[in-house]
Formats: sequence, structure tokens, C-alpha cells
Amino acid sequence: MGIAMICNILIMAVGIYMIYWAVQMQSTHKIPEFLVGKGFPIDRAKDKEGFIRFTFPCTMFTGVFLLLVGMARALELLSQYPLVDTAVGFLVVVVVIIYGMILMRAQRKYLVGLEK
Repeated sequence: MGIAMICNILIMAVGIYMIYWAVQMQSTHKIPEFLVGKGFPIDRAKDKEGFIRFTFPCTMFTGVFLLLVGMARALELLSQYPLVDTAVGFLVVVVVIIYGMILMRAQRKYLVGLEK
């Protein structure tokens, strides 16, 4: 098993983990620690429900996207099309960066209360 396969399995695992926590967040109305960082006082958040409403679709989409991409690459479905495989790799990076930016905005707006 090569390093590429290990990375693809890790991408799938992160996708599954994100889907799991998105569903947990939606059903229990508790914000998972991995979305806000260790030690963040979630109990003092300004608008927990707003944060959950705002981040749930983004977290679910990112998780499903990572799961599908990891699965497609692990099964080598894109290996016959190296240009597409490379583009999908870059797309993963772009999606993760955009998700991080959305998450930071949601933290400032709903948890800390800095944005209106």
C-alpha cells in the first residue's frame, strides 16, 4: 500500500468523521469541539443555534465531498484520467480552505459575536 492510498483512506475517514459530527450536531444541538478548537468555552457562546444552522450544511457537504473523493481515488476510478485526478486533488484543497474560511466566519459571528 502506497502513500497515496493511505492519504485517500485518510480523506475518506475525515469525510466520515465530518458527516458523523454534522449529524450529531444537528440532532443533539451540541457543538463538537473539533469545530471550535480545544478549550473554547462553548457554554459562553453568543448564538449556538445560529452556529449550528449556519455550519451544518457546509460541514455535511464537505464531509460527503471528502468521502466521495477519497473513495473514488482509493478505488482508482480517476487513475485513467491523470488530469482529472490532479484537478480533483486541487479541488479538495480549495474546498477545505473555503470550509475553513466559512467556519472562522461562523465562529466570529455566532460564537464570539464580533460580526453582525
